[in-house]
This record gives sequence, C-alpha cells and structure tokens, in this order.
Amino acid sequence: MSTKIQHFLHCHLLWLLGVSQDDQLGCRGCCKRITGSIYVCFGCDFYLHRSCAKLPGEIRDLFHPCPLLLTILDYEYICNACFKTDSGLSNRCKRCEFDMHVEGTQRATIETEELIQHFTHWHPLKLLAPNNHLEVGCAIYNKLCFASAFDSFAYGCQDCNFFVHHSCMINIPRQIIHFFHPSCPLVLLTDVPCQYEGFDEASSGLAFHCGKCKFQLDVKCALLPTVESKMPIRFNIHPTSIRCKACGEHGLLAPCFACSKRSCTFFLH
Repeated sequence: MSTKIQHFLHCHLLWLLGVSQDDQLGCRGCCKRITGSIYVCFGCDFYLHRSCAKLPGEIRDLFHPCPLLLTILDYEYICNACFKTDSGLSNRCKRCEFDMHVEGTQRATIETEELIQHFTHWHPLKLLAPNNHLEVGCAIYNKLCFASAFDSFAYGCQDCNFFVHHSCMINIPRQIIHFFHPSCPLVLLTDVPCQYEGFDEASSGLAFHCGKCKFQLDVKCALLPTVESKMPIRFNIHPTSIRCKACGEHGLLAPCFACSKRSCTFFLH
C-alpha cells in the first residue's frame, strides 16, 4: 500500500498516517474528528479521512443536469436539494452555483408504482389518486391538481405541501433556453425561497437559474405559454410611473406590453 498520494482535493502530496484517539484532529472534508488512518499534509495542517479520500471526484445526480465535482468549501452552504446547511465537502457545479452534500448523493434511489424520487423535490413523492376534495395546487402548472373528478393522477409530499400533476412531472425540463435570457441555458433549481419583482404570489420554490449571470425565473413564469391578444388592456397608471423591465427606461409614453394581471408591474416597450 502506498504511503503517499496526490489527491485532487489538495495541491500537495498527502501522507498516510495513523492517529490515536487522543489526537484532536478534524477532517477537512466531512469536518468530523479523525481517528485511525488518515491522509495528512504536514505543511498545511490538512487532514483527510481515508473514506473521504476515496469519494469520486465527479458524479451525476438526478437533481442537476450538469456534472458535480467534489469540492471542499471553507464556508457554510445550503444544499440545493434538501435545503440543509453544511460545510466542508460539496458536490458542486460552479457554473450554476449548485451545491449538494455528499450524504445526499449517496442515498438510495426510490422508485415504485406509488413512490418515486423526482428531481423537483428532495423527498420521495407519493402517488395520489384523483380526489376533488383535496385542494392542492401544482407547483409547476399553478392550477389545482384535482379541479374535477376526471383529473389525472398527481404526486405529492404532504409533509412539505408540495404537489405536481403527473403530466407536469413527466414533461418539465431540467434545463431550458428562454427568450428572456438567450445567451445561457437556465437550469432548474429546487432551493429558491425568494420572491420575484412583479410577482405577488408565493414562490413554488422551483426556478430556472443562470448562476453565471445571476438571472432567475420562477418556474411558472418560465413555462408560461406566449399569449397574444388583439385587444389592448388599459391600466389606470400614470405613464411616468411605468418602467420597462428590459431596458429600465421610465415613462413609457408609447403603447407598451403589460402583464394581463393588473396587480403585476411588468411592462415592456
């Protein structure tokens, strides 16, 4: 067995060393106390469990379409899959600013006829039979899952109050190109607690995101079909108070496009 290795998590050679329970050393990967055999860089005081050193440098996971690279973060981060705070090792996509803790990627994949693990939600989603007495909204389509007794099946996590139509779960893309942001692909993220300017309803927690440009669209906005109407909508708003969301210019004196929802303040030349 080699007593030294060159590991991708550290720039220097790491030496295999045995430590006793009396040594107060912490693993830079999992941030837990080290006992037994470890890898160490003496010049940097860098310590790594042998088990952490054996983790793969790159993985693919159903929660993110891009490859995730194993990285050590020196700050606390929020896992974009389960929303828990962690530190140390992260399976990370730097371009999308997506982080997922190691324990999450090692969980078993669940898939049966009534229970499925889907990338829109961290917990398994349970199949719900049509029930027009259960008033729950689809997190993607923004409509009631069971508006009538003839509606299709839906999946849900009742602990988190998260529900999706079966058809939406099948058809939702994990990555899109949107005409609001054509220069980069937008990747679906599941940890989006913030509200959006001009959007006065509670966020579903799902959004398409470009980490490079800090651009974000709620999933309901991103997947809205284009609606055309020949009848202009008149708003009782002073022209100088209107700002174009694309160029930022105030005072739209010429006819402009506006969101058909009157409480929304989204306008475009």
